[in-house]
Amino acid sequence: MSLIARLPPWVRVLLVAFALLAALRALALVLHRPLLAFANNYDQIRYTACLDLAPWRPGVAADAGNPQAPLSRYAFQPLPAGTCIWTSDLLFTAPVALAWTVSERLGARAIHSVQRMAEWRLLLWFAFAAWMTVALLRAGRADVALAHLGWLALFGTDPANLLYFATFYAEAAAISGFFLCVGASVVALVRPTRGALALAAIGAIVLAASKFQHLLLPVLLGVALLFGAGRGGRKAALAVLAGALLGLGVQVADVVRDPPMAHGVNTVNRADFVLTVLLPETSDRAHVAAALELDDACLAYAGKSVYAMPQFVDRICTRVNDWPRTLPWRLLIADPPALLRALGHVPRYLLPWIPGLGLVEGGTFTPLPRTIPSWSSLFGESRAMATGLLALPWLVFGVCLARRAPAPARGFALMCATGSSAVAVVALFGDGDVEYAKHAQLAIDFSLASLGVAFAALARRGLPEELRA
Repeated sequence: MSLIARLPPWVRVLLVAFALLAALRALALVLHRPLLAFANNYDQIRYTACLDLAPWRPGVAADAGNPQAPLSRYAFQPLPAGTCIWTSDLLFTAPVALAWTVSERLGARAIHSVQRMAEWRLLLWFAFAAWMTVALLRAGRADVALAHLGWLALFGTDPANLLYFATFYAEAAAISGFFLCVGASVVALVRPTRGALALAAIGAIVLAASKFQHLLLPVLLGVALLFGAGRGGRKAALAVLAGALLGLGVQVADVVRDPPMAHGVNTVNRADFVLTVLLPETSDRAHVAAALELDDACLAYAGKSVYAMPQFVDRICTRVNDWPRTLPWRLLIADPPALLRALGHVPRYLLPWIPGLGLVEGGTFTPLPRTIPSWSSLFGESRAMATGLLALPWLVFGVCLARRAPAPARGFALMCATGSSAVAVVALFGDGDVEYAKHAQLAIDFSLASLGVAFAALARRGLPEELRA
């Protein structure tokens, strides 16, 4: 008798229901007309430039942003030199761009819908989710399979994630790397097959190489697995760490390549951290100003971002490019009261989960239609909710320790807790308060993923004794 046939009817019903709900939520957003996606705040040019792609807007500069609404039509066109920054998202976008190139050579039109990109990403997500479900069922873990599909239906396919699919933001790769790395690690914790270990490593590569801010994140996840799951999670942890080092190599190679666009990004990020975090919270502003050689013109923008300046930041904060890379961070860390105050920015700016960009093609900062619900609406923007979300995975891990949960549950819970906190802190130290919710988006994904431990525990209670691993 097959494993599926031996499952209680309620398990089979829930598996199908969760899978259908996940598919319906995802397809309703990805196939929606007009296009639903995050509008371009300018950042996408860093990655479309690697493919010579940009929105098709005759008479408008190829690298101009359009934050009020997403744009669906793209075309190959000349772009400013030195703009391309490497990202693992090219693994997802390059095949689509290649297909567009081939179609043009075969006589098709030279204007393409970015919706094809979203459909391709979603197909890959569905393929991985199907593999993970089957792998868990074959391993005799129907409870974990239910938890996985429950998370996918409730949280994974939320618009806060899928709105990145029809974009060239690197966050799309970060979310996919998170899903692949954490999901395959779960399978590897239960049954460390070569396939599961390989996919966990690939997920770590995608996550580490997605954005510079995530270059060390999979390293922390691998270490968390080692500590949380102990000997039983060693293979999964080593797979994640191996992938993390390869992804880190990609980031180092891009730093060595030294693209001109990266100079401007680094300048803006350093200045934003100093202006929005370090200067407002330091206990000794005079000391900071002296250490960074800030003049009155620059100090006047304390508490504001560089986007409030009438000129590029290096014209006003003239010494910004002379600061040693880690000096602003060291000035904050060396001032513990200021560091604690700075960490208070995290719950203040973590929400909303869907940041304030236009979402509907043709609109002007138009919100999602009511037919496309998101947890972002329920979470709101309160500090209390943000604090609760950040504390959630640590609470789950604490319960796992108190109840002496199995090693896979402990490892997974610590992985989620470490990932959530690491993303939140690194985002603050990266670009300060500017677009913090967007940069820390994965913190909420890690937090909500930790609920999988509770989902699995509840499902396991209802299983027959012979099906409890």
